[in-house]
Amino acid sequence: MNRLFILLTLTVLFFIDVNAEQKKYVVESDTDGLPLSVMVVTSDNAKVKGILQIVHGMAEHKERYIPFMEFMANNGYACVIHDQRGHGASILSSDDLGYFYDGGYEAMIADAIQIGEWMQQQYPEVPLYLFGHSMGSMVVRSYTKRYDKNLDGLIVCGSPSYNIASGVGIRLSAKAARKYGDHYRSEKLHKLSFGSFNKNIKDATSSNSWICTDIDIVNQYDDNPLCNFVFTTNGFENLFRLMRDTYDKENWKMENPELPILFIAGKDDPCIVNQCKFNKAVRFMEKRGYSNVHSKLYDNMRHEILNEIEKEKVWNDILATLNYWNK
Repeated sequence: MNRLFILLTLTVLFFIDVNAEQKKYVVESDTDGLPLSVMVVTSDNAKVKGILQIVHGMAEHKERYIPFMEFMANNGYACVIHDQRGHGASILSSDDLGYFYDGGYEAMIADAIQIGEWMQQQYPEVPLYLFGHSMGSMVVRSYTKRYDKNLDGLIVCGSPSYNIASGVGIRLSAKAARKYGDHYRSEKLHKLSFGSFNKNIKDATSSNSWICTDIDIVNQYDDNPLCNFVFTTNGFENLFRLMRDTYDKENWKMENPELPILFIAGKDDPCIVNQCKFNKAVRFMEKRGYSNVHSKLYDNMRHEILNEIEKEKVWNDILATLNYWNK
């Protein structure tokens, strides 16, 4: 697959058209009626040949993906992204950032399926490709677990490797929720989850230096109240439950064994833990019966490879991959 990337990316031009059009919508969640903030990015400069649905990560929001979406739109992919519940504008109050409501992680998965189907209604004749980053990478795999027949390709980006302590995390989160409430923000849980992520960064200027080598990106993240927040106990419990669901061998309703799947990550991303565990996540999908699974790690990149200094390499690889799948 790496050779394929090299051959394909030689033919791709990197450009962003500032005239790419953004439209925002509100779609009520079928699960509980929560208003989901949705953004679609398209371009008149290219005929739509596919849909790229993006599911973002933990403690961020959809607007961070606009440059990447503009690039993909200009190259023929109508892009859709929603603020996941408890993120961005998909909240009922600012106190609900990092709170998933009663629907929890299962509602997150259902929301992603719903938005994909909603976008397919706008573009019924083209394939649907699903991209998930970080926490979103777990959502899209749990989506695939339930509904792979609706997909034409899956990209798993910055995948958190399975943590055997996820069960402990569930119990600690639930215990804190019983004691302090489900909106309580536990610095202890946050530190247990992310406290070691900077350990291999000698020049760390922020507790979030692990996300990217571009200091400007880190500073923007730190200064953005829609990004730099601590999850609620409800959020952490559902995050751990989502991980357990994603890596659970049971209840896979696989109907599309030839679904093309690509895993990508930065080689210095602490979420993958190490290359061995990254490869284990790849093999997990193969063991579920998927026959077309590939992977690529990027040297000198951390967690947010779409925002890295050399992000053009990643963007072009994603475009080349979709074009290859779209033949």
